[in-house]
Amino acid sequence: MLIGSLKLPDNSTEVADFALLVGWALIKKDITTRQQYSKMKIETTTHFTKQGHQIEVREARIEDADGLIKCAKSYMKNGFIPLTEEEFNPTVTEHENWIRGFMENENNLLLVVEANGLIIGNIDLTSHKRKMLSHTGFVGMGIHQDWQNQGVGTIMIDIVKQWSNMNQNIEILWLQVFSNNLGGIHLYKKSGFIENGRQVKFIKTEDNQYIDNVIMTLNL
Repeated sequence: MLIGSLKLPDNSTEVADFALLVGWALIKKDITTRQQYSKMKIETTTHFTKQGHQIEVREARIEDADGLIKCAKSYMKNGFIPLTEEEFNPTVTEHENWIRGFMENENNLLLVVEANGLIIGNIDLTSHKRKMLSHTGFVGMGIHQDWQNQGVGTIMIDIVKQWSNMNQNIEILWLQVFSNNLGGIHLYKKSGFIENGRQVKFIKTEDNQYIDNVIMTLNL
């Protein structure tokens, strides 16, 4: 018997065995999902944007891979990330593995912002692998074009700061921002980051324009 492209067994004994295997696979998937959620590092929180829209901030899940890719493709259009749209073409599986890497490291954190069931922003903190730099955490973030300038960035950074303050292994947060990203620089300064380094002409755009790379840190 065929259902779509799936061939099912024909006799009753084989059908019973097949059903048992399918049932066990579903149970294993449910157990894996429950284990994944039980290891979450933060609880989901509800917030409101400046315009009054309700959003939720939560830790990323494996199944968020496709939504994260779509969100990133939106905010890349601003030109404030040293990665072109053509260069950013991960598969869902690759992004699932990327998310899994954050979940498996107790000093790393990946958060998503969700509105109406869609991912509209994300922020990540990556601790350094080298022992002498392991007290530092690099922060990267992005917000969907339709949701920028609504206070979403402030909400994300505040949550990462709170989590980092509770993590005894993280003492310094740092990030990099294009010098022409005035909105981003204003946000980071408002959140307590200070500029303590600038790489002149470090970024070269496709139309041969040079942009400084600004390094900012926050001592917790």
